[in-house]
Amino acid sequence: MSKPHLCRAVLLAACLASSGHAAEPIHHDFIAVDEGLGNVIRVDQSGVGHDWITPVGHLRPRDLQLVGGGRLLLSHEKGYAEFDLATGRKVLDVASYSNVSSARRLENGHTLVAYAVEGKPKGIIVAELDGHLAEVAVTTYPGDYVRLMRQTARGTFLFGMNDRITEGDGKGAFIWTAKAEGFRHAWKAVRLKNGDTLASGGYGAIMVEFAPDGSVVRRFGGAGDVPAEVHPYFYGTFQLLENGDVVVGNWQGHGAGHGGSGVQLIEYDPKGSIAWEWSDRHQVSSIQGVLVLDGLDTSRLHDERGGTMQPLAGAP
Repeated sequence: MSKPHLCRAVLLAACLASSGHAAEPIHHDFIAVDEGLGNVIRVDQSGVGHDWITPVGHLRPRDLQLVGGGRLLLSHEKGYAEFDLATGRKVLDVASYSNVSSARRLENGHTLVAYAVEGKPKGIIVAELDGHLAEVAVTTYPGDYVRLMRQTARGTFLFGMNDRITEGDGKGAFIWTAKAEGFRHAWKAVRLKNGDTLASGGYGAIMVEFAPDGSVVRRFGGAGDVPAEVHPYFYGTFQLLENGDVVVGNWQGHGAGHGGSGVQLIEYDPKGSIAWEWSDRHQVSSIQGVLVLDGLDTSRLHDERGGTMQPLAGAP
């Protein structure tokens, strides 16, 4: 694959014009998780004044979901919190667990919390909490490492599990797995409408699409395919947009001081070229998660069971 030409977001129109293509600059309204500083932020590039920065108040902020009512769900190591999308105000904090990596709201109002038990007995635990925060079901899978969890259209679950992506049947058994060279702390996967699976490789700093048989269909975004200043280091949460582009967080390290280490958010088009990017070295350190709000109805519960972000029909 040829190296794409890096276009800064503010210069994208001029860059495209110079290559013979006329296009308007891309502007996104997005939520990002700054794991480095422990903040969740909103940036609206349309300039209408929606921007805010809010401390999460817990370590390891990770998973993101629109849960309806203008609220954002964000997992953290102790459970999850909810934030008002308009103001950034924290409106709920559930902190009764440990080592949580993912949290997902269901159509019935229940919430799934996924966490790893690393001692003995070890396991990957998925707990289902009802609206009163009582556990109504607990499912245990083999293993001691998990990152984000995503449900598929057929009701199974995809997990990032270090060097692989696994699919659980919802009852405690794995029914599919896929691995790619370089995967380490593999982060997230979604099942596409064509049956393929798109995944981010963590420290592999690569995006990979797998066929149903586990073979690699395409790889993009790696160090050999982008300019050096992008500095792919760790690809975390991503979002597949309706136009086929993929926006991914390029995490640069724990703690403060990483804001200038590399491009924090990158949008790749279907050919693997960079269409948009965003960084703010003065206000962020290391972006791990992203949720693009463009055109989404924030009053409704959303999920990615078909690959792209869509409202769930059965949700209130």
